[in-house]
Amino acid sequence: MNRTAQLSGALASLGMAAGLLFTPAAASADAEATLASPVTLRFADSTTISRNAPGIANFLPPKVAATVSGGSWSGYVQYNDGSRTNFCPSRITNLAPKPAQTLFISATKAPGCP
Repeated sequence: MNRTAQLSGALASLGMAAGLLFTPAAASADAEATLASPVTLRFADSTTISRNAPGIANFLPPKVAATVSGGSWSGYVQYNDGSRTNFCPSRITNLAPKPAQTLFISATKAPGCP
């Protein structure tokens, strides 16, 4: 196999793997989601991710989280050590300054949220 074909195959495999890592698992949009405001997770390096549907978003490598704005949703941010911080709709929640790896967005309001 020539070097160009090997390189093309490796790049295609890497692209597929990266796409799988950053695709929310079990996320589904419904009529309610289209009218909702998104959850925005801000990291210590000032980058953000936003989601507007229930489900789970895993991000690798883990990044130090700063705040989460619940939008119309509730859920939690899970850290590398297994602990988590819950968030409520329409609230900005400060997060522990440690690596986070998962954002869970719930289709129903969490107990304890106003």
